[in-house]
Amino acid sequence: MPIHVRVLTPKERLVKLGISMLLSMAVIGAILLVVLGITVAQPAVVRMRTQQATCHVNGSHFVGDKPDRPSRFSCSCSLGRYDVCVSTYECLVISVTFLTENGEQRTADLVDSEEALGNECALAPCSRDHELNDEVVERYQETWGRVGQTYPCWYDPGNPSGAARTHVKSSWSEVFHALFWPALVMVLFSVAFCFAYTRFTRYIESTLPTSVSNNPWSRFQDEPEEPGDENQPQPSSRPKLVFENFA
Repeated sequence: MPIHVRVLTPKERLVKLGISMLLSMAVIGAILLVVLGITVAQPAVVRMRTQQATCHVNGSHFVGDKPDRPSRFSCSCSLGRYDVCVSTYECLVISVTFLTENGEQRTADLVDSEEALGNECALAPCSRDHELNDEVVERYQETWGRVGQTYPCWYDPGNPSGAARTHVKSSWSEVFHALFWPALVMVLFSVAFCFAYTRFTRYIESTLPTSVSNNPWSRFQDEPEEPGDENQPQPSSRPKLVFENFA
């Protein structure tokens, strides 16, 4: 069965490399879309959704007062560009009460920032020296965890089980830029890849011999049988796919 091999010229190999780069850029755009959506867009949406309230401190305690709970939490700290370490800190829980926009009273655990909403610990310092972490937590308790204190806080109406002490303003433009530009890169380079790949494939087919280009299935057809081969097993009627090596 004859096999036709089409070897690419150096110029055609450069075109093929350019087409591969278009596909790579489309994949990079998709990866950026996912990463920025998780790290930028989603936190910004949460910050825009939060509502301000007035928190009243009911009390504070360290996790570990109960025998069945660990007294310290572990975290990963950085010693430099390539080195990491493991440190620990005390988990401070500050219980607060606030009124929602509907006038409903809620009791929640206070955290320092909106990104930490849903966490139990109010603060999670992670320096190399665990004693320094303990000092930071204790100062935070003295400053924001005294019973009877009142200060502004922010909560998520969709999940008012937590309250944040600090708030960072966000806008829809932040979400737009985080999602639009990666999506634009992904779409443009995907379209460019499909167009270039189609044109390149048609060009390669046009340079094949006429008998092959006019009858693509000729590369997959079996050779005609010779006389006296009636008893030989018949080949499958399905075409045999031949992969051409363009390297």
